[in-house]
Amino acid sequence: MFAFAGAAWAQSQAKPQSASGIDLKAIDRSVNPCQNFYRFACGNWLKEHPIPADESAWGRFNELHDRNQKVLRSILEQAQKREKQSAVDQRIGGFYQSCMDTTAIDRLGDKPLLPELKRIRAIHNQKMLLEEIARLQNLGIDVFFNFGPQPAPKDATMEIASVDQGGLGLPERDYYFRSDAKSKQIRQKYVAHIQKMFELVGVPSQSAAQKAQTIMGIETDLATASLSVTKRRNPKLLVHVMPTTQLAKLAPQFNFNEFFTSIDAPSFSSLNVAVPDFMAAFSKLLAAEPLSGLKAYLAWHYISQNAHLLNQVFVDANFAFYGRTLTGVKQLKPRWKRCVRATDQALGFDLGREFVARSFGKQGKEQTLAMVHRIETEMGKDIESLTWMSPQTKKMALVKLHAVVNKIGYPNKWRDYSSVIIRPDDYFGDTQRANIFESRRELKKIGKPVDRQEWFMTPPTVNAYYDPEQNNINFPAGILQPPFFSSAAADPVNYGAAGAVIGHELTHAFDDEGRQYDANGNLKDWWTDADAKRFNKLAQCFVNEYSAFSPVPGVHLNGKLTLGENTADNGGVRLAYMALMADLAQKEIPVEKKTDGFTQAQQFFLAYAQIWCQNMRPQYARLLAQTDPHSMPRFRVNGVVSNDPQFSKAFGCKAGEKMHVVNPCRVW
Repeated sequence: MFAFAGAAWAQSQAKPQSASGIDLKAIDRSVNPCQNFYRFACGNWLKEHPIPADESAWGRFNELHDRNQKVLRSILEQAQKREKQSAVDQRIGGFYQSCMDTTAIDRLGDKPLLPELKRIRAIHNQKMLLEEIARLQNLGIDVFFNFGPQPAPKDATMEIASVDQGGLGLPERDYYFRSDAKSKQIRQKYVAHIQKMFELVGVPSQSAAQKAQTIMGIETDLATASLSVTKRRNPKLLVHVMPTTQLAKLAPQFNFNEFFTSIDAPSFSSLNVAVPDFMAAFSKLLAAEPLSGLKAYLAWHYISQNAHLLNQVFVDANFAFYGRTLTGVKQLKPRWKRCVRATDQALGFDLGREFVARSFGKQGKEQTLAMVHRIETEMGKDIESLTWMSPQTKKMALVKLHAVVNKIGYPNKWRDYSSVIIRPDDYFGDTQRANIFESRRELKKIGKPVDRQEWFMTPPTVNAYYDPEQNNINFPAGILQPPFFSSAAADPVNYGAAGAVIGHELTHAFDDEGRQYDANGNLKDWWTDADAKRFNKLAQCFVNEYSAFSPVPGVHLNGKLTLGENTADNGGVRLAYMALMADLAQKEIPVEKKTDGFTQAQQFFLAYAQIWCQNMRPQYARLLAQTDPHSMPRFRVNGVVSNDPQFSKAFGCKAGEKMHVVNPCRVW
């Protein structure tokens, strides 16, 4: 069983809310489940859980994240007080202490920014500009473009260098071009925000306003040459491996070879240029834009990326735009929550090691892995039963499925932060040193074998992911807790919650993006042309269905952007349900057996719906609809169950009711 941390959390879970584990109080029985299952499953929860003032949304993920944050806070406070501190205690406790020391931070004001801003002002030629771009990127500030390692597209066992589009201050490229009134207003507020931040570092108002307009122009040029978030879902559009000499011809105004030396990258002679048109546009921008404008752009991104590390004036100004304007959040989170998050970002695997020791046991890992194996077995059966896929492609699909690696809870090898210098009175410096460590750690990968044991989420994270370039699924310890998994819950509830997440990540291996990678993570077409066409036709059903959903007036979901996640949601629930039915049959438990008044099948679908109970601010819903490949929670529920005949069977839904689609969408 799981070992829960914190007395209050352990006590609250000692007696489940129901015999099954379903949150019965969340259910709104005045709603017909066949008309709006999300409202039926979550209606009362939504009424009783308003969004806190410091949150953009509040749901079951947020509740679990909040509980994990309290565990992490306890770990950090104890690390500070422990008489005999380990090296890990000194690092995480010291970092947290420096973040919490607002007296020292407020006393410094903008002084931590001044040395780098002085360096930027002193730039007077292209060589100095190049060196400053390298310096800022080593600090984790990706000005103009992104540079780092990636698995080679045709040999995913090796890391190669990659240069990609970047350098924007708004969430994504289309924010610079949408013509509706709300989008125009956001751009106006962004320019005003840039001006305000320059004024805070002593730039006169008129000059600050001019800089803001110049920066908006530069970023608009960069956005013009960038691929949209939708196009970037096609990995083939992001592969252009070429010699460094070809990149030099593509972008003659920027000496990339000098940049690679300046940033201290390992030696290499070829790299992937993800978006060649962007690099060409960047080069032209350097030739056309006066040096003063380029310097203003660098200064802006340096100020913006570090504003949260400064005194309250900077923190509030940064929050006013990136928090209140973009997401609708009304107030900042408490300082301790921001410092816990900052420690997790800077030293996440040091902190995660302590979290796992408190919150995740060997039994939990074994139970989760057993569920993964059952769902993988059902996916194998599902692939073999497909009528639209040829035997040739099925054979390759099964090879890929059997090659999937499962990583549960935490890494086998912990990241070594021993070289990161942490001073308990230097929050700005601590963060910069942690950023430099991470930048250099990433750059050192270039030219080396891919480390397939590496994790890209820290253990306390309430999330999971599939990595197509490594063909593995990853479930941090942070999500393997109630309401997603509990030894006290009935099997249908664990399958409907954790099982659906497992099935979701597994299905990503075969969604519109994941299917383009083979069993070894190489970008390789293993489909017959006829099967690929049939897949695309089936997937278009999801594009059309989800594009009709509207989270806020005037905004619809982008069915192409969310296709992969929608495919994974629908396929994941189907696989988890199949695994549950196999499990029940093995245990000789009738599907119609009721607990808390619900059959086994009904419990399964209720458990799935209830992990998505969430209230969301309209500003945040707009932001996600335009940038996030995931659909809104209510659509992740109603969209899935309306496509699932097993749901209609479980709840007796009939043609004409909204949750019963006559011609449902299905790929997997």
